[in-house]
Amino acid sequence: MESVVARPDAATLVHDQVLALLVPEKPGLVLDVPAGEGAFAARARESGIEVQCGDLDVSRFRVKGIECRRIDLNKGWPYASEMFDCVVSIEAVEHLENPWHLVREANRVLRPGGKLLVTTPNVLSIRSRLSYLLYGYPNYFHYMIERDPGTGNERPVDHINPVGFLELRHVLARSGFRVEQICTNRLLKQRSLTYRLIRHFVRKRGRTHAREDPAKAQVRDTLLSDPLLFGEILIVKAAKTMSL
Repeated sequence: MESVVARPDAATLVHDQVLALLVPEKPGLVLDVPAGEGAFAARARESGIEVQCGDLDVSRFRVKGIECRRIDLNKGWPYASEMFDCVVSIEAVEHLENPWHLVREANRVLRPGGKLLVTTPNVLSIRSRLSYLLYGYPNYFHYMIERDPGTGNERPVDHINPVGFLELRHVLARSGFRVEQICTNRLLKQRSLTYRLIRHFVRKRGRTHAREDPAKAQVRDTLLSDPLLFGEILIVKAAKTMSL
């Protein structure tokens, strides 16, 4: 089979970590949306995974032998219900006008017990929180405005919806999913003395509410974990527990 070098439309090591979560699941059929040039799909196929792809701009897709259909993630997906064993959506929700529509459509096209893997910039990291404090925006959402260098007119930006862990967990629960695993592509500033002192302060303050119920305590512990405090990209794996 011809080897294709496609550009990964994702941060460093995101594809590696998503594959590490996906391969042990041994899924029968995976949907990769948005697929971009097909970098992740190509690697998934090399790992023995059957994958189909969708993207708004199918002309960019470069991997031969894999189906890529045109799909607008803000609208209904052109797939039958309960068709896939896993949906992979790498750094998509922050680009969408209606990010929660993606989760609901993933529920529809997944078989019972199917898995959804979602990644998005981690806006709750210490680094991102400091960016918001100092500049008024979280990491990866720089003023949310761009100018066309030729005309000077404002043009659409790519990242329009900062989605934090709490919001993502909420919509997953409301859309028939149970979060199974949370991780990140890489830890940033973890060895910095300043960031370690901030982590100590945040954890000390965050753990003063000792009488929380177990569900809230679990969420609190996740928010105080290193993947959330230092992680660059948030990676969540969830299982479909019910149909909508």
